Parts: sequence; structure tokens; C-alpha cells
Amino acid sequence: MRLPTLGFVVSSAQRAAVRFPLVLVSGVLAAGAGIASLDHASDREAPTRLMVAATLGLPLFFALTLVGERRVSTLARRWALHGAGVAALLAFWAAWPQWSVPVQAARYAQLSAAFHFMVAFLPYVADDEPSGFWHYNRQLFLRFLTAALYAGVLFVGLAIALLALDKLFGVPIPSVSYARLWIVISFVFNPWFFVAGAPADLPALERRTDYPTGLRIFTQYILLPIVVIYLLILTAYLGKVIMTREWPRGWIGYLVSSVATAGILAWLLVRPLEDQPEHRWVKTYTRDFYVALMPSIVMLWLAIGKRVGEYGITERRYFLIVLSLWLAGITVYYTFWRSRSIKVIPMTLCALALVTFAGPWGAYRVSERSQTGRLARVMARNDLWSNGVVRRATREVSLEDRREMSSMLLYLLRTHGTVNLASGLGDSLPGSARDGGFRGYDRAESRARAIMSNLGLAYTGPSFGGASAEVFSYYAGANDVAIPIAGYTHALRFSSHVVSDSIAIAEQTFLRYAADSAALRITRDGRVVLEVPLRSALAEVRAAQPVSNRAFPRPPLHAEASNERAAAVVYISSVWGRMTRGVATVSTLEGELLFRLAR
Repeated sequence: MRLPTLGFVVSSAQRAAVRFPLVLVSGVLAAGAGIASLDHASDREAPTRLMVAATLGLPLFFALTLVGERRVSTLARRWALHGAGVAALLAFWAAWPQWSVPVQAARYAQLSAAFHFMVAFLPYVADDEPSGFWHYNRQLFLRFLTAALYAGVLFVGLAIALLALDKLFGVPIPSVSYARLWIVISFVFNPWFFVAGAPADLPALERRTDYPTGLRIFTQYILLPIVVIYLLILTAYLGKVIMTREWPRGWIGYLVSSVATAGILAWLLVRPLEDQPEHRWVKTYTRDFYVALMPSIVMLWLAIGKRVGEYGITERRYFLIVLSLWLAGITVYYTFWRSRSIKVIPMTLCALALVTFAGPWGAYRVSERSQTGRLARVMARNDLWSNGVVRRATREVSLEDRREMSSMLLYLLRTHGTVNLASGLGDSLPGSARDGGFRGYDRAESRARAIMSNLGLAYTGPSFGGASAEVFSYYAGANDVAIPIAGYTHALRFSSHVVSDSIAIAEQTFLRYAADSAALRITRDGRVVLEVPLRSALAEVRAAQPVSNRAFPRPPLHAEASNERAAAVVYISSVWGRMTRGVATVSTLEGELLFRLAR
């Protein structure tokens, strides 16, 4: 086998850049945004927003390019097709800030899956070329694995070279350089290498009859036995469920999904052999696999029904319901219909990802309605809700109902914000909890505590290690009070990483949160110079919970300490933690430190 010359590599890269310009532009934008997020750790919102939109452009523009080459005759129409893709990404970019972090992640995963499925079927959507379709996806799959291998080897090689420069020649290499290198290789080199191997003549693939023997051996003697073993385990478990009448729950959904994915993948890998007389086992496997999968699907429905009946619908359960229904439909289709087209799989999955993305039938609106309805029912049976009016508790509410209300409030606030919740619970929402922004888990929990307090109930958080944990949090928000700095020589703004790591504040001087004494500890040359106790400040936070953050007195929450060697004052902007068995555990801590050190 002749190795490619440097000229061939360069010309291949140039052809790929001309053929897939928007794919490479997306990769460069994603790499730039990823590096910017590393360099601006305090404000990653803008670069993250750009990076997620750009990474979606990688599969989208790849699929549109291949469709344009095969279906669109003029260059102007091809660019119009790409313009539609740009518009879709701009719409996603514009909508991104309106969603909470969990919804952002879920919707990004949905669109990413939809666009990758488009890559699989869109160039063949109007063609009856089963052999070409299979060889096209096989070629892309192998190219993807090759690109991942090359990218990994390139990163390891260059990373070792940087390390050698650092250790052998004393060239300072910042640790963030390795992350930057990985980002560039992942978003620039890897997509470029991948698209350079994309098939150019799709109709010619239909005439191919070759099939890799290694792929058949892997599927027949490794993947298929694994699928059969797990199908037997699931069938045996179904027998246990019937005998013990103990309903399935928990991770059974992941197991059924994994077995179905592996089984379908095994069939897709050997699909060209199905019509060959010497490989009739492929058709037998396909029929028997889907028949054997039906009881597991029924068992999955029982598990889902049990969870939904107890806790309502959330996004994860919604997607599991949809995928189980899709799996049942695919099972019926390939069992009773004569058609054996494998295009049905990526086409229907892509359609599901897009249909459930938004709308009143989508995952997010359905989940929100389910949990809001459950909350209203729990409140109604405790006389906290009547004819759309919220009332404070006039009688004792059981621990189970308080825990259920706290959990639902936390979910709704963290995932869907306060806008829709405020329409039904307006009187119970304190001023600081009314804004519709999304500020993470700790902020949502603080709001949930405030709502429960206004209902006259104690917030009941999750349990850890069998012990009930009291959650406390504080967020100062905008501060228009001037802070006196007289008597101090240095100022430092610190973020939550001080809880788990030391940060340098001067030469050989470090700041760290000391969990054993609930204090900020300043050390110099390994010796403790000063401790700023935080117990009283944390006690003030817990005493004010679940009152609104704005109820904290002015000046801002602070703690101070001094001795002959140093003096410091800490102004806390936010803190989040848990109190378990009288011990406070701080998870996040942010604020400003003013200090003076003796020479």
C-alpha cells in the first residue's frame, strides 16, 4: 500500500475546504468559542452560546452540502439551502438564553441527534438505493472512527511535545494550553479530516457489492451473543416480575434501551447479507430479535407507568415514553411488514427529535403541565389551593406532602423558571423569586424555600446518608452600598473554587476554605497567618432562611478577623451549603476579600 504524499494530503484538504466551507467555518467558530470560554471563566455565557450553535452546524451543513450536490442543480440554490441552515442556527442561538440549563442541554442534544440522523438519510431520502445507502453510512462510520483515532494520536503526540518543552527546556507551558490544543484538534482538525473522506459519487455506491469480512465476524460472533445474553436476562426478569408481582422500576429502562440499540445496530451492520442464501441467519435473527424484544417493551411500559403514576412526567420520562413507543412501532413494522428498508430508522428518529423539540405536545410543556398539576393537587388536598387562590397552611401538612411539594417546586423553578409558576402562585412568590431568569440549582432551591415559607411550611430538601439535610443559601444580588477599604492593602474577588482548592493571594501566601473550622484560612509558607471565621455569617444565613435574600440587613453580609500579622474582612456575595446533624458543609462560596499582611 502506497502512503499518501504531502502534496496529496494538502490537495485533499483544499478540496474538502472548497466542498464543505460552512462545516469548517462552524468548526473554527466552535474552537474559538471554546478557547474563549477557557480564557473568560467568569463569564462563559456568550462563548458557550456561540459554541453550541457552531457545533450544531457541523452535522447540519455536512448534510445540506451532500443534499445540495445531489438534488440542487444551481450554485445559487445550494447557497439558499445553506442560508436556511444558517437561519435555523441563528434562531437556536437567539432562543438559547430563554431556557434553563437543563432545558438548554436537552434541546441541544435533541437538535444534535436530529442533525446527525439527517446526515445518515437525507442524501438518500428520495432514492431507492438500499445498497448505496448502507455503503454510504458504512463509509461515514469508518471515517468517523478513523478521524477520532487520528485526532487522539495527534493530541497525545503534541501534548507530550509541549510537556517535553516544559520539563526539558524550561519553556513555561500553561496548563490551559493542553485544553486549547484539544479544542482545536476536536473542532478543526477532526471535522476537516472527516469531510475529506466523504463520498463524492453517491449513485456509484449502489453498484458496490463488497462487504468487510471482519465486520461480519465482529457482529456474528461478538455483538450478537451479547444481545442474546441480555435478552435472556430481560426475559428471565420478566418471569420474576410475573411470579413475584413486583413491578419493574429504576434502571430497567436503560437496560431495555441499551439492548434494543445494540440489537438494531447488529442488524444494520449485517443488513447487506440478509438476502444472500449462505447468510439466511441474518433474516432469522431480525425476525426473532424483534419478537423477543416485545416482552421487554411491555415490561418497560410497566416500569414507566409506575414512575409516572407516582411522580408525574418529567423530560427524561417523556423521552423514555416516546422512545419506547417508537421501539414498539419499529418492532411491529419489521415483524409484520414486508419492507426491510433501514432508512426508516434514522428518518423516524430524526422526526421524533424535531417534533418533540417544541410546542404544547413537546417534552418541556408536557412535563411542566404534569408537575404543575401534581403540585396543585397536593396543595388542594391540604387546603392550600382552592379555585386558583393560594392560602397559607392552617393545619399540619404531612412530611411526605411537604417533601413532595418541595421537590416539585425545585424541579419547576430549576427547569422552567418562575414565569408560569407565578401565574398560579403569585401571592406566595416573594419579590426576589419573581424574576424569570435561570441561575442554577442553588438559586432555585432558595426560591423554593421562600415559597414554602410564604405558605407557612418548612422546606424539606433531599436526604443524604439517611439524615435529613437543611439547605441554606444566600445571594446578595446587586449591591449599591460602598464598602470601606481603609486599613487594607489588597483586594481579591474569589469564586467557589476556593472551597475545594487554594488560591494565591500574594507571594507564597494562599487562601483556602477550612471545612473543619468553617473559616477562610490565610497561610504563608505553609503556616496559618489568619483565620476569618464564618460560623456567625452562616448562622445568620440559616436564621434568615427561607426569607427573601433582600431581607438581609445592610451593610452586606461579612466577617472579619485580625492579629499582629494580618487583618482581613470578607464580604460574601453568595453561599450555598447544607446543614446535616449540626455540621455545616459549604459547597459554593463567592465574595470579596480585603486584607493586610505584615512584612
